[in-house]
Amino acid sequence: MQETIDTLLKYGYVFLFIYSLGGGMVGILAAGVLSASAKMDLYTSILVAFVGNVIGSSLLFVLGKYYKKDLMPYFKKHRRKLALAVIKIKQYGYILLFVQKFIYGLKTFIPIAAGLARYNTKNFFFINLFASLIWAILLGYVAFIFGWFIELIFDKLGNYPYIAPLFLVILVILILFYLSKFSKKKGVST
Repeated sequence: MQETIDTLLKYGYVFLFIYSLGGGMVGILAAGVLSASAKMDLYTSILVAFVGNVIGSSLLFVLGKYYKKDLMPYFKKHRRKLALAVIKIKQYGYILLFVQKFIYGLKTFIPIAAGLARYNTKNFFFINLFASLIWAILLGYVAFIFGWFIELIFDKLGNYPYIAPLFLVILVILILFYLSKFSKKKGVST
């Protein structure tokens, strides 16, 4: 187990970069927490996540803009969602492109929709650059502070070893509750 952890830490920045090409939210949060315990460098993690996120979103935008026919077979089940996203891109362009960085699951979908909507390329790249920078800095620092706080709690709990497992169980339950509550589909009322 320790060998696996050492390998992950050794190649942590590479994993963070690759993960940031697709979404990266969990990656930058993990890197921020690891930075709090001095296992990774916060500034390097923010830079790596930023660069990976910019490149990933830009590639998705280019795919949507120039390779629509090749891409559409993969979205057979999501045509209505994609059409709605294209309409919303046309209505709320820069706001949606900025906000989507912070909503888990939209990171890959919205840049493709922006490309399909023929959003202005120069505007997209500028907004993407700015939003990715804010995203990486904000999430990196929030995770760093959270990691520092968790480390402080575990230092205090070291005096009471029976409380640490209870704390972990409660933390996992809270995270699972949060994820289940906000990932459920809303029912349509008639």
